[in-house]
Amino acid sequence: MSQPMPILAAPQSAAEHQLRQIVDNSSAVIYVKDLDGRLRLVNRTFEQLFQLRSERVLGRTDHELFPQEMADVLRANDQRVARSGEAMEFEECVLLGKESRTYLSSKFPLFDDAGRVTAVCGISTDISSRKNLEDALRHVALGVSAATSGEVFEAIARYMTRSLGADFAFVSRINADGRSLTTLALYYGGKLHSNATYQIMGTACEEVLGKAFHFVPSGLGRRYPSDQTLMAFGVDSYAGYPLFSSDGRPLGLIAAGRCGPLEEPDRIESVLRIFSVRAAAEIERLEAEASYRAIFDSSEDAIFVHDLDSRALVDVNPKACQSYGYSHAEMLKLNLDDFSAGYTPYTGKEAAGYLARAKAGETQRFEWHRRNRDGSLHWDEVLLKRATIGGVDRILAFAREITQRKEAEQALRNSEMQYRAITNTALDCFIGMDERGRVLAFNPAAEQCFGMTREEVLGRLFLELFIPERFRVSYERGIEHYLETGQGSFLGKRMEVVAQRATGEEFPAELALTVVQGDEGPRFICYLRDITERKQAETERVRLEQQLRQAQRMEAIGHLTGGIAHDFNNLLTSMLGYTVMAQELAEQLHDERLDKYLARVQRSAEKARDLIQQMLTFSRGSRGKPQAVALDLLLGDFIKLVESTLPASVELETELTHGLPQVLVDPVQLEQVLMNLCINARDAMGSAGRLRVSLGLEDRQVDACASCQQPVQGSFVALTVSDSGPGIAAGVRAHMFEPFFSTKPSGQGSGMGLSMVHGIVHEYGGHIQLETAPGLGTTFRILIPALSGLSSGEAKLPVSKLQPLPRSALQGRVVVVDDDQQVAEFMVELLEGWGLSVQAFCDAEQASALLVADPYAWDFVILDQSMPRLSGLQLARRVLAARADLPIVLYTGFSDALVEAEVMAQGLKALLSKPLDQSRLHALLCSHLLTSLTG
Repeated sequence: MSQPMPILAAPQSAAEHQLRQIVDNSSAVIYVKDLDGRLRLVNRTFEQLFQLRSERVLGRTDHELFPQEMADVLRANDQRVARSGEAMEFEECVLLGKESRTYLSSKFPLFDDAGRVTAVCGISTDISSRKNLEDALRHVALGVSAATSGEVFEAIARYMTRSLGADFAFVSRINADGRSLTTLALYYGGKLHSNATYQIMGTACEEVLGKAFHFVPSGLGRRYPSDQTLMAFGVDSYAGYPLFSSDGRPLGLIAAGRCGPLEEPDRIESVLRIFSVRAAAEIERLEAEASYRAIFDSSEDAIFVHDLDSRALVDVNPKACQSYGYSHAEMLKLNLDDFSAGYTPYTGKEAAGYLARAKAGETQRFEWHRRNRDGSLHWDEVLLKRATIGGVDRILAFAREITQRKEAEQALRNSEMQYRAITNTALDCFIGMDERGRVLAFNPAAEQCFGMTREEVLGRLFLELFIPERFRVSYERGIEHYLETGQGSFLGKRMEVVAQRATGEEFPAELALTVVQGDEGPRFICYLRDITERKQAETERVRLEQQLRQAQRMEAIGHLTGGIAHDFNNLLTSMLGYTVMAQELAEQLHDERLDKYLARVQRSAEKARDLIQQMLTFSRGSRGKPQAVALDLLLGDFIKLVESTLPASVELETELTHGLPQVLVDPVQLEQVLMNLCINARDAMGSAGRLRVSLGLEDRQVDACASCQQPVQGSFVALTVSDSGPGIAAGVRAHMFEPFFSTKPSGQGSGMGLSMVHGIVHEYGGHIQLETAPGLGTTFRILIPALSGLSSGEAKLPVSKLQPLPRSALQGRVVVVDDDQQVAEFMVELLEGWGLSVQAFCDAEQASALLVADPYAWDFVILDQSMPRLSGLQLARRVLAARADLPIVLYTGFSDALVEAEVMAQGLKALLSKPLDQSRLHALLCSHLLTSLTG
């Protein structure tokens, strides 16, 4: 029991005296209760309200002053405040005589010096008038809600004018354009007016739609001069409230106004808020009804709407009219017998029984034999269900024609012997099951496919016998859904499934499942075909198609690359040639700056030449010089060079197996392969990670090459480059061997690295394998066919020595034939600079006529291979037929069909490539011209 709080008697100080004056002069009821509920302080308003002097009240509890039920509520609220130690608000009803008053009570705890709650203070304000107004409006709203659907908006507008004393009220709905409204009810001057559509821009409604309550007490015309509609009615004040759907979407608004001023905006907002709920609900109902009608009219099932009690038709959809052959008006006049076949159990009496059970809330599903207007009989699958439409209880009937299915069932029953003969001789598995999935029929093809006899499976569950356990749940759900609803997505369709034989072996199968309604319930008919061989054939076909597409794509890219290389090499021949000639001139003039500029031009042209060589390598147009090479000896020293190009943050591991068989490759080109793969790995790792290079012997069977997609079989020496980078994405793997494809930023890669690797490796009959995964790095495995014979321990690396070629002044008559004007002009200047007499032709036929007519007039002939109408080799054959000893040199920008040994075997002296090797050409001229001059 808490200590009693001392009753405030006479003021003890000036501060207490002032506090007492404030409390006594407040219009609110103020009081203090101790923790036992006894009143310890009341103000004069309390005394006046209850007509009791404070002496008679202090020390008493609510239960001593008020009725039991009221006192219980007051005491419970006080205790909640005392327990929580926080201020709270309550609406409390107090009986004064025979009148009940409603107070808004703000109650808060009082604490002693130690912070303990010792009492509860309350300040209560009379809100009875506001509550009475809300109750009155609620009754008005109930009156509006009782209006029929066609009168709701008129009732809302009428009641708004009465409740607010307004001259004008309306309900409006937003249009599809979002910028205009159309009134649903417009009330003015005591009567309804025709509805209208108006633009909201510049009107008071613009402040309301989709926003909040808006109030204009007076001067509406001055504030919204463009609102001609309201001005036409003489409205001077306005209050509007927005309408929202249940999901927050703007629907429209309600508004009221007077020809004079409006007052009490809070009260008006409360009134409009109540009316807005009913208006918004009615608009949403209209939208739902419109949606229902659209679904109703577009349904592919016949739909009938029956009156709940009389069972008469009140509506049908277009599909019903189309199916039965009647117009809409004719359908509504028909009775149940008109829709029946006329024999038991398909008469009006049985139909009435189904409708009665549906009225009781039982969903009815059955098959019905009906008669159309033309007298024909049809079968329907019917669903009856009770539903509420537009606020009225109805019975909905959904009918779907199943005539064809019923005829098929009847035909099946009538030809059972034929069915048995067909199923027993069918090549596909035929399995019949009851509604629980137990096997009822099992033909010989099924016995052979699953490895079980008919006697072994009859009566057992199909799923447990022939479906792998991980798939059974989905099958069971599909069957259960069909049995519950009569519908199944699996019916009548061919599906690919996984089945299992008696041995547990799984195999792919094609399944078709249908249902036949029998006297003992539904029967499932399963047609199953083992498609193992077909799937294998499809897999092989896809692999071959992919292989063919890859080969065609690489061939096309190779042709394109060769053509580009030919044109570029022609350009580079004159570019590099003129650059060298200009450098010689710059040396003579002692112009160091010009010499430096020309050196830079030469470097750029040489880079272009190297790029073209990479392109030719990819397209197999530039062949290397293959030699029997021991890769462990070749790459051992080269890896040291690779290591010098790697940053210190990249850890390099090597594992080169010795004693491996030799391979037939160009050593320089294979070094290019390793260098490109290492550079790509470095860039993929971001210059930090682990790089591993290994060499070993591997046997491969039925693998696929990552670049050409061809099968990989045989014994190979494998060069493996692995990195710890992020791996290669699937989209990149499809294009990474194509020329100029690069994932590096612009300027940081030519896109020729992997395409060159592809060209070199496949030039020597090799293949590329790729292993990569996101976050697990990448491994390239270069497979080069192993040679039988010498091992690496017996092999020696070829050593090449470059001998400087002498340059001397030449004499003689030379013919140059090249269809490229620039190259021809350059060759003339180059050869004349060496002291030769030169004549150039850009037309091969013209040159042929001159050379064949007088072959001894010339000492040396230089021919371009790729020329229109007559190739260089063809021209050479004509000239050599006229003079067999005439020195002829062939040069080409690109030709994958020429080998120098074969060219020389036909009587020519050499095959040169563009850009031209001037030193070699000079040496050839020296050899043949000096000999001829001295001979």
